[in-house]
Formats: sequence, structure tokens, C-alpha cells
Amino acid sequence: MQSSGDKILLIGDRDRNVHEAIESALPDARIVRVPSLFDGIAELHAQPFSAVVSSVEPIERRPEPAVATMRQLIGGGRVILFGHTTLEPLARKMLQFGCDDYFVTPADPGELRNLLTTPRAEQSVQTPPDEPAPAVASSDHSILQSDSLLNFALDVIINSPQATVAKMVSRLGEILPPQMSISLANTPSVDVPSISHPVRNTHEIVGHLHLIGEGVWENVSSRQIVSQLATLLSKLAVLEERHVLMQKLAITDELTGLHNGRYFKVFLKSIIEKAKVRRFAVTLLLFDIDNFKRYNDQFGHGVGDDILRQTASLMRRCCRDHDLVARIGGDEFAVVFWEKDAPRVPREPGVASAGRVPSTPMIIAQRFRKLLGSSEFSALGTLGQGQLTISGGMAVYPFDGQSPAELIKAADAAQMFGAKRGGKNRIHLVGSDEKLCDES
Repeated sequence: MQSSGDKILLIGDRDRNVHEAIESALPDARIVRVPSLFDGIAELHAQPFSAVVSSVEPIERRPEPAVATMRQLIGGGRVILFGHTTLEPLARKMLQFGCDDYFVTPADPGELRNLLTTPRAEQSVQTPPDEPAPAVASSDHSILQSDSLLNFALDVIINSPQATVAKMVSRLGEILPPQMSISLANTPSVDVPSISHPVRNTHEIVGHLHLIGEGVWENVSSRQIVSQLATLLSKLAVLEERHVLMQKLAITDELTGLHNGRYFKVFLKSIIEKAKVRRFAVTLLLFDIDNFKRYNDQFGHGVGDDILRQTASLMRRCCRDHDLVARIGGDEFAVVFWEKDAPRVPREPGVASAGRVPSTPMIIAQRFRKLLGSSEFSALGTLGQGQLTISGGMAVYPFDGQSPAELIKAADAAQMFGAKRGGKNRIHLVGSDEKLCDES
């Protein structure tokens, strides 16, 4: 086992990233860094080293004799390769020539600590004729060769596009032998015997794949399997990252950063279905900015965009985390309030209509109008403060509509006939003859 004070030969690390990672992993290690394979061979002839950490690039033209020479000169020490993901197939092939392992840059100190401090696995294990081959090697081979691995990957991409990596690790665990387990964790494993390999998406390491079980380090096949599975999971991680990004773009309003009208309709349908089961109220507020066209005409569309962005930000600040704020078109916004804990109170004869709406949406709407009136819209110059007003309509499930379409229609009618025709600068509740928010 390598100790922290051992001497390590580092070949071809131009940007010193691997050098810094080794120093971080093994602070007491003595590192000799050389630029080329020729210089590395000369150093190996001149002095003993406990490990060689070499870039794939200097040896890719004649990999077999280069690895054989390093293997001969290092003796019982470790030969570890590194390179970009594009060089991984070549690095994996060099394991057949006598390399102990490889890692993909950028280097991870935790991974390097495992690679440099774990006893070197023998490259060939002689098994007596009357003794069966190790179960680990057999299982590892079947995992790689089985068509089910590809089927598993395709299955999780189709059915779990937002959690492909986690689902794939779970499926792999189902086909491992009982004495072994596989997991994905944030850091390399140091407490139990395991082989670890980082899993990356486009920008960062998303976790470390661990193959856990007694004797895994003595099995070269297992180490190669973990490396190849980590490569597969890294590709799935990239696909998962792209799916999440595309989904976010599909449901996000580009100008304001709020959810868009498409997502608003999906969410409203979903929350009403949940409300029917759990019996809570859902309050829908539709509003727009009064005389918004005048601001566009007078100051230009750039100023209009600034007004929309600031209005969206103010409304988001007023709402609770679980409420939905969306821009559904132009200067039109929608807010879906829902009460996670409060039970639905049926309408009773003689109860005023305003009592049907939970108090929290009322308070939030009043807070928003007050904040809107006191905020400075710098794009409007001296006219900015106190000039913007909104008109809105508010409707409540289940009293004013039993479906998303009915609730939207009711809130829209309250906005148009109650708020707009009532003089603007107000929010009108369905069934109420009075505005809910006055000019103060």
C-alpha cells in the first residue's frame, strides 16, 4: 500500500491540474513531474518510484511497448493513466497491457487517494482446475456482455428522463450477485472495501459510483467494469442534464423567468385534482397592468420589458414558495394560491361572498398592490414611483368553478367586468360588488 510519503512520477501534466489534485489527496507525497515519456523512462532508470501517473497522450502512438517498459521499471508499483474523456477507450485498452487503472480529467482528489493508497491488484489470478472461477469476475463479465444492460439504459431514458442515473444504478443493483452492492454517493467510499469511479455530467462530478463487497480490489475485471459503468452513467447524466434544461426552457417565460402559460394550465389542472381529494381551496388571480400599451408607446418596448420583469419580481416576492406565479401572455399574469393545510369550508346561505376566499391570497394581493405603488420603476424616470396599477379578477375553487376552464373563465370575467369596468386599479372577487383592494 502506498504511504503518503511515497515518491510519485507524473508524466505529461501540462496544466498541473493532476499535480495539484495529487497534492490535495496526498499532502506528504513527493512528486517528480516530467513533460514527456522519454524523460519519465530516464527518471525510472535513475531512481525508484512507488507509482507512475502518466497522461495517455505521450504514449498513445506506441501504447503497448510504452506501458510494458513502465511496468518493468516500476516493479511492484502502480501505473495509472489519465486523460480527457475522448481518450478513455484507449486508456481502458491499456489495462490489457499492464496498467493498473486510469482516471478521467479533471482529476478528483478523492479518486486519486483511492487509486494511490489501495493495494495493487494482480493482473492475472491463477485458479486451480478443480476450483470454480471467482463469482465476481463471472458476474462482472455477464453484466457487460448482456444485452440487458443496453435495454436497462434505454428503459430508464424513456421512463425516468429526469432521474436516469439514479434509476440506472438501482437497476444495476438488481443484477449484481448477493455478496455485492452498487451505489452512487457524493464522495468516494473510504469506510468499506469498494471500487469507486466518478460520474460526470457536462460540467461537474455528480457523484461517485461504488462497487462494494469483499475482495473487489483483488479482481481486475471488477475494476474495469466499474470504470465502464461509470462511463455509461456519465453519458446518461449528460442526457438527464439536457432533458432537465430543455424541460425548464419549455415551461419558463424567457423575459420574466416566471413559468409560462403552458405550465400554468398544467399546474392548475393538477392542483385542482389534488384539491378534490384533499378538500382544500384553490384561489386563482388573473391580473394585468393598467394602460400598459401607453408605456410601450411612450417609452418603447425595452422599457415595457423592464416593467414586466420588475412586476414579475415583485409578485414573486409577495407569494409563498408553493404558490405559482406565471406570465400567460403580454402584460397578463396568473397566480395560483392553494392552501396546503386548511380544509375546504363549504358555502353556507347568508355568508358573504368575500368569505369564500382564504385570507392569505387577499393579504398577498394587498401587499403586492402596495409594493407596486411604492416601488421605483427607474425606466420611467420621475414618473416611475406610484404610477403603475393593476386590475385583476379572483375566483375560488370549488365555489366559482369545478374545473380549470371554469375557474379561468370566472376569474377572467371578474377582471374584465368587475375590475376594468369598475375603474381599474382594483382586484375583483367573483360574486362581490366591491373591490378587494382600494387605492391606498
